[in-house]
Formats: sequence, C-alpha cells, structure tokens
Amino acid sequence: MIQRLILRVKNSIWLTPSFYSLFSIVLAIGVTTIDTLYYYEIEKIFPHFLLTSVELAQTILGAIAGSLLTMTTITFSTIMVVLTTYSSQFSPRTLGNFITNQVTMRVLGVFMGGFVYSIFSLLFMKSTMDHPVISSGIGVIFALICLGFFAYFIHHVATSIQVTNLIDHLTKDVLMIVHSKLNFIERHNHITIEKNMPQIRENLLRKSDIHSKNYGYLQLLDLNELLRIAVEHDQMIVVNQNIGQFITERQSILTIYGQNGDATFDYQPFMTVGSDRTIMQDEDFALKKIVEITLRAISPAINDPNTAIDCIHHLGLALGEVSKLDGNYLIYKDEQNIVRVIVPQKPFEEILYSTFYQISHYSSEDISVILAILESLIMIAENSKNGIRKTVIEFSQYILEGVNEHQLKQLDQKKLQQNISKLKSLM
Repeated sequence: MIQRLILRVKNSIWLTPSFYSLFSIVLAIGVTTIDTLYYYEIEKIFPHFLLTSVELAQTILGAIAGSLLTMTTITFSTIMVVLTTYSSQFSPRTLGNFITNQVTMRVLGVFMGGFVYSIFSLLFMKSTMDHPVISSGIGVIFALICLGFFAYFIHHVATSIQVTNLIDHLTKDVLMIVHSKLNFIERHNHITIEKNMPQIRENLLRKSDIHSKNYGYLQLLDLNELLRIAVEHDQMIVVNQNIGQFITERQSILTIYGQNGDATFDYQPFMTVGSDRTIMQDEDFALKKIVEITLRAISPAINDPNTAIDCIHHLGLALGEVSKLDGNYLIYKDEQNIVRVIVPQKPFEEILYSTFYQISHYSSEDISVILAILESLIMIAENSKNGIRKTVIEFSQYILEGVNEHQLKQLDQKKLQQNISKLKSLM
C-alpha cells in the first residue's frame, strides 16, 4: 500500500505545484491578517523599506502577478521543448525522468505560488486601510525567490538535455533498485533467491487463481502484505507474472494454494496494474531506457557511436550489479522456514540477452560498438562469481556470431581478439 502511494505521488505532476499554491494562499491570509490586526506591532518589528501604502502595495502586487504569470508561461514552454528533445533524440520512455523531476515541479510550484500569493493578497487587501502594509514587501521577497529559482531552472534544463547526465541518472536508477533489493534480502533471513521452484506442500489441496481487473503492465506487488496474508490463512501464494510484464484480464497473476476452498480474501489492493511500466521494482525497465538511447545513437539518422559506447559502458556497470540477483525465484518464508510466497524473476542470462540483442543486431557492422559490448562483458565478468562469468563468456559467442571478422581491418581484428582473449582468461 505504501509503495502504491509513493508511485501515485511520483506520477502526480500536479501535487507539488498544488502544495506550493496552497501554502501561498495560507501565507496571503496570514500576511493580510497581520496587516489588518497587528499593524502597530509590525511598524516596530519590520524594516521601514518593507512597509508601503495600500495604493503602492496594490501596484507592486499587480506587477508581480503579471510578471510571474509570464515567467510561468516561459517555464512551461521550456518544459515542452525539453520533452520534445527527450522524445525525439533519446527515448519516449525517458520523458517521465524530466516531467516528475523534483526540480522541475518545484520551480513550477514556486512560480504558481508567487502568482497565487499576489492575486489573493490583492483580493484580501482593503482599500480603506490608512496605514502601511507588509504584503507588498513579502511579495517582493517572493518575487526575488522566484527569480533565483528561474535561474536555477535554466541551469537544470541545460544539464538535463546533456545525454551524459541522462545516462548517468538512468544508471543510478538501476543501481538504486538493485541495491534496495539486495539490502532487503540481507536484512531478512527468510528471503532467498533460488534456481528451482519449491514444491507445493501436500496439505494445500485447493488452489484459486487471482486475475487482474484490467489489462496493462504489472507495476507493483506488495510482497510483505502477501506474506502476512499467507501466514495468517496458512496459504502458499505463487506469483505467475514478472514485474513489468504486460497482462490481460484472462491471465492469472496469483495462484493461491490453501486448505479451505477458494480464496475469499481481496488480493487486488496488493497488486498494481497500469498503462506504463515503472522502475520502482523493475530494474529491467530501467535498463531498457539506456538501451533505447543506445539504439537511437547508432541509428543512421543520428549516427552517434560515441554516445552508444558511453551507454554500453554504463550498461556493463549496471549489469554487474544486476548479476548479484541471478536466480529464477524469489522465495519468502515464515518464521518456521515454511515457504509462503514464490515470486518469479528473470535469470541474469535472460536479462543479458534482452539488454544486448537489439544493440548487437543493429551494430553488427560497427566495430567500435562491438568492442564496447565486449568491454562491458569483461567489466561484468570481472565483478561477478564463476557461474556468471561462464554465462557472460557464452553470451560473447552470440555477439561474435553477428560479426564478419573477414571484413575487418587488421588492427580491428587484433583489438577484437585481445578483448576475446581477456574475456576467456577470466574463467
């Protein structure tokens, strides 16, 4: 339930601007109250340059409101330009990385908040006031803060559209997902990664299939709650679909094994199906974003092999960490060491293939990209255990099948053989 709430918060573009707007309304009410009831005290506390007459305050706040509305429009137009760049040059899947970025939403929120404060201050201000007010002084301070945020936003946009920064950010997303899973497994002795699926207990004779109420991508599973329910009802819950997989209403997501008839408990709140994939539990989708940038870079339309090489090196770094989660099933057990929840996951061999098979196909004639793939495989093998090294070396043969070595120049062949020899020496 908490993860579903976090997912909704991350995907809610309106949330941060709404919070700033609400805060600005409260601030306008508070400042107007001070101007109305405590104007004698504020003359002793606040500097005189912050105090203005009501007529001047209305003029200043009107100018600030118009200026901030213009800045908000410019900011929104800039966001649209950046989104077009992300979609055309990088990947449509990377749009969310900029849209839901906290800097972007915070800047919009500050501008909207400044506009809301100015408008509501004008609304609450009484023309019958015959004493100085601080509403305009606070508005000027708010405008200066907005100006600082605007300068920071320009810097943020300039760095965001640099492909190297985007690749680094996407790589950190993969590492964050993997490390959170590894840390969670290390903290809980009852969670293990295994190659073979445990047998269903003989006393669990009845089973029920749980289907999704709508089609889409399986985004989240609240595995802790599923474990708690399985223990309470003496059940074994088998998850039939991988996180990130596209499912329909006819496909079973969960199979419930129990002793007492059909499952009557509502399992729908513990699984989230949506129209888009997310990276909260899906490291494969985070890798897919880097792969798509790589494919765009090696396409004839863009022809930027150096960006592709940079992506492939980052993929090698990320896959080295993903290899630590190698296994077919994630097993949750109770305190009595009884298997309660079985979650399938992609073995590393399958993740390795899904990451590189398109890159290998479209870059078979570009020796620089092929060499970068081999360098990434070396990076993975150097930081992995023996079983993973064997998988990586076998996969390198698949990469080399698409390369026509007879068409390569002598130095290219020499460099290729050096990488192959280095990879094989790691066994």
